Amino acid sequence: MFRLLSAALSIALAALAGNWVGSRLRARKTGQPFNPLRFRYTSPEGETFSSAPMLTNFIPALLCASLGKPRWFYAFLGGVLVSRWIGDRYELQWLKWTGKRLSGKQEPA
Repeated sequence: MFRLLSAALSIALAALAGNWVGSRLRARKTGQPFNPLRFRYTSPEGETFSSAPMLTNFIPALLCASLGKPRWFYAFLGGVLVSRWIGDRYELQWLKWTGKRLSGKQEPA
């Protein structure tokens, strides 16, 4: 049981570390400000999204762990690549959509 929990924790930490490194690389390459791992985001329009999951970077990094062994290495590598190439753009679109849906505001069709 302990071995299973420690393996899962090491994969999750490796994925988060990979996301951090990939975001750092993207910020350096594009000149955009570095966005550290966070659970709160304020959009340029001033909307604040709390407890936002890191869906578009973290989950794909976890899925990369199934590509081979050692699993933590593939989770780290997947996190770096996903954060470097995708960044926050899909996550921000999702946050804006859910923020409008949760507040009852919807854009006109």
